[in-house]
Amino acid sequence: MAVNFSFLYLIYFSLLLFTIYRIILDTHSTSKTLAYIMLVVFVPLAGMIVYFSFGINYRHHRYNKGAIAIQRELDRTYQKEINDETEDLLRKYRAEIDHFADLVAFQHNAMGEFLNENSFQLLENGEEKFPEVIKSLNMAQHFIHMEYYAWEDDTRGNQIKDILLQKAKEGVKVRVLYDDFASGSIRKNIVRSLQNGGVEIYPKIKVKIRQLANRLNHRDHRKIIIIDGTIGFLGGINISDRYDNSIDTGLYWRDTHVKFTGPLVYNLQRHFIVSWNMAQNEKLIYSNFLFPKVRVSKISGSLGVAQLMAGGPNYPLSTIMLTYFKLFTLAREKLYITNPYFIPNDSILDALKQAALSGTDVRILIPAKSDSVIVGAASKFYFKELLQAGVRVFLYKKGFVHAKTVVADGKASIVGTANMDIRSFDLNFEILSVIHSKDFGKKMEQMFLNDLNESVEITKADYEDQHWSKPIIYATARLISSFL
Repeated sequence: MAVNFSFLYLIYFSLLLFTIYRIILDTHSTSKTLAYIMLVVFVPLAGMIVYFSFGINYRHHRYNKGAIAIQRELDRTYQKEINDETEDLLRKYRAEIDHFADLVAFQHNAMGEFLNENSFQLLENGEEKFPEVIKSLNMAQHFIHMEYYAWEDDTRGNQIKDILLQKAKEGVKVRVLYDDFASGSIRKNIVRSLQNGGVEIYPKIKVKIRQLANRLNHRDHRKIIIIDGTIGFLGGINISDRYDNSIDTGLYWRDTHVKFTGPLVYNLQRHFIVSWNMAQNEKLIYSNFLFPKVRVSKISGSLGVAQLMAGGPNYPLSTIMLTYFKLFTLAREKLYITNPYFIPNDSILDALKQAALSGTDVRILIPAKSDSVIVGAASKFYFKELLQAGVRVFLYKKGFVHAKTVVADGKASIVGTANMDIRSFDLNFEILSVIHSKDFGKKMEQMFLNDLNESVEITKADYEDQHWSKPIIYATARLISSFL
């Protein structure tokens, strides 16, 4: 029987047009859109299979509508019950906030994030974070809420597990969310032990076929703890021995977390509750038990004001990217950035170049050796433009720098979970604390300068003198990174 090739070509061409149509509508990143179109055009059939297997967020389409409804309902209750003191605090802390008042206004108007007065304690690396977390967990009397990207079955992982089991035994309500992809190794041990011990623990979004997890793009990248509604922890440090340099894991790990006490915990609780209500059937609602009155007192930290900015598929804007962008454009004198996965979009790249060309001392610190070969090479693609604009680039040599921090003009600081890439901007669930405090900013600046002592600066001459093949490798890695 003769094969009608014209009919087969028509079917293929129709499928190709449909695939391109889906790519254009469903893929928000320009670079990612172009990359997928090139793939399906130049790699016939296989390109379409790759796109429909890995490129579409089927999970996003399923739960996004319900998640947005949950977010809006809680926000209405939260904004009704919690006093909005943003305007009063703007006046009280005018000297601290200074020319970053527009950033406060953006976060308040765009996402309803209140400005809160708090005490902040900067925690450098796991050897500072874990003792403080353990002490605070042991003090819990009413409830513990945790939301973590990576939790490992090791010394610190089991230490935290044992404390949670003990607190649950004492009658403390313990609720835990974890990322099913990054924390998959604890399902059959730590998760099972916690469940048997009375801890309510669930994956934020369940990954049923682990091998296809990259297709299920929305990962819960947050690392937060809330204790009794009065103490909060937030930052880049997961529950793992590798983050604690007092435990020899063979590689020095440089990261940052922050502990805060004060009404900012309300905002952290609000975002946790949205995640919790998305993950399982028990719905938490606003109550004085979950949002108790909090006193602000300077214990061992810095006093100041702060807002949170959360991001994820249930948020209407690319809030993480816009927060970075706004801060970068407002910096006047100094802008110090540390980030392990630096693949900026055009907006962030332009903001950094604009700041440097306007006379701001812009410095970026990334790992000398990334834990991802592709990401490490893709980051270097942007060096040429940045160096030409006067941005200074440093590579951390002592170990792996995993911190996600910014300090601008020694006044406005960011400590959070978000990388500077498409995944953190648009796909992952992330959260940032934006802190306005000269005292805290001074500590952030000194920490950054200390890290520069363990780094090497890449100059424009260094970049131009490298082998001709390197820019080609970087450009290729940048293209591949669009699929990650």
